[in-house]
Amino acid sequence: MQNTRVVLLRHGACEGGNILRGHRDVMLSFAGKEQLKLAFSTLLESKTCLAAQNKIADLVVSSPLLRCAVPAKAFAEQYDIDFVEQSAFMELNFGAWDGHSFTTLYQQHGTELDAYWADPWRHTPPSGETMQAFEDRIDTAWQSLIEQHRGKVIILLTHGGVMRHLMAKSLGLKQCAGIYSALKLPYAATVVIDVLDDGQQQYLSLNWGLE
Repeated sequence: MQNTRVVLLRHGACEGGNILRGHRDVMLSFAGKEQLKLAFSTLLESKTCLAAQNKIADLVVSSPLLRCAVPAKAFAEQYDIDFVEQSAFMELNFGAWDGHSFTTLYQQHGTELDAYWADPWRHTPPSGETMQAFEDRIDTAWQSLIEQHRGKVIILLTHGGVMRHLMAKSLGLKQCAGIYSALKLPYAATVVIDVLDDGQQQYLSLNWGLE
């Protein structure tokens, strides 16, 4: 039996205010940098991660979007941890809605937004990515990550939507709209998923926060 531990870490607050970001590539705000600084500090002091050679992790994986990749790469370099960007762990592409403020979106597309949040598998943002395609790309990347790094400790710096799907996956939930619309996941939130592999099947367990 092998246990692979994946520490999911959401990026911090971003520049641009209260907008729907998706693939909009923006930097962290000063507050966001401080949030991640605290999250990394807490991670270093916890017992959650303990990899080979007394490193905090064996690998740092990041979405290539700046709000994830810049702090993830800096952290990996500081602690001499292997680093890789993986585009499959990017946030959902909201198409024509991407980059617009929630106020503007609700003023102009309130009915469509309500329908989307109620059932994102049946409703897709204009020119955007379907929820099924989003979840499929995450599932494929996740399986590849676990197979390539069995028994390792991995830090995955990513986005709220990606984390919500992986949390639902670990709980065996499928097409649960509330995971995306009702589950509050603050900036720099940390969630741990353990993957126990017996060679035939994988068993996922969800741990909220750090030990």
